[in-house]
Amino acid sequence: MSNNTEMNVDKCADDQKTTQQQLDDAINEITELKLQIAWLERSYE
Repeated sequence: MSNNTEMNVDKCADDQKTTQQQLDDAINEITELKLQIAWLERSYE
């Protein structure tokens, strides 16, 4: 039983890392898109 609990905790930690990495990737992509939008808006001024 203890072994099963440890495996579940490890899986949860891996899922959290994956979720955190996805969040970091999304933030980076949003930042990049904001820069692209700012560049496009500059072209119209």
